[in-house]
Amino acid sequence: MKKDFREKLLAKEKFIVTWELIPGRGAWESSQEKVLEQAEKAAKGNIVDAISLTDNPGGSVAIRPDIIGQEIAKFGIETIIHLTCKDKNRNQLESTLYALERAKLNNVLVLTGDYDLETKSGLPKPVFDLDSTQLLQMIQELNQGIVVKKAKGESRFKPCNFCAGAAVSPFKATEAELIMQYSKLKKKIENGAAFIITQVGYDIRKFHELFLYTRQMGWDIPLIGNLYAVNFPTGRVMNNNRVPGCVVTDKLLAELEQERQNPDKGKQAMLDRTAKLYALLKGIGYRGVHLGGYNIEYEQIEYIVGKGEELSA
Repeated sequence: MKKDFREKLLAKEKFIVTWELIPGRGAWESSQEKVLEQAEKAAKGNIVDAISLTDNPGGSVAIRPDIIGQEIAKFGIETIIHLTCKDKNRNQLESTLYALERAKLNNVLVLTGDYDLETKSGLPKPVFDLDSTQLLQMIQELNQGIVVKKAKGESRFKPCNFCAGAAVSPFKATEAELIMQYSKLKKKIENGAAFIITQVGYDIRKFHELFLYTRQMGWDIPLIGNLYAVNFPTGRVMNNNRVPGCVVTDKLLAELEQERQNPDKGKQAMLDRTAKLYALLKGIGYRGVHLGGYNIEYEQIEYIVGKGEELSA
């Protein structure tokens, strides 16, 4: 019998591969069609365990991930729906969770979210009624079945069935920032996070530090390393701190600039770097990887995983 994503996390038999896709702005645009096309390939390929769908990444407007998630589910592959706090108050977040439960989209990645960017109609007002830790607590309560007291008694709601993940970044510039990340990680785990995905970064020592820290604290929680296949244009944006939480150092940017002088503009070096990180994370003891990258195709995901497994030896 085929295991679902939650069972794979617990079983520890397989190195998990998730793939982040960005549905983008609009309803019937090429970006949505490409996500569906790539997700269908992933479903047939049997390498990717779940498609991760972003929720207005970087503060940009995009279609709701759960709508695309329902279409992807028809291909026979699971999704991880990103759920951010930036645009919704606690009532709307609870409503969204009921909708996800009804649609059987039970894998969610809980994030506080990025401040919105200016749109055609002006600068949106952020909400941030809850943060990611408090949203995880809400999900934990919904999974237990909430009881709402009323004047004439109380209403009991059926338990939900969410597998909620959270994020952490070990790639901080100062000790104070890092301790804050690990302090929040403790709260996220205490509030029911079932898995942890790192932010984007390329320092293997810091990946290892996070693994050692979780084990030192006695947290046997699945760690999934975020491996973004980075090229020079995207690396330059991250290096300029224009993608919140994503770290590309000056040293790495210089390497990317050198690689783009190659005839293939550095594409092969980009894939090989990601495959090497895949192998290193597997060797350290991570439970899986979260793959992403601008305009990455399924065939490139196959290459990264295949090469990564070869290098793991």
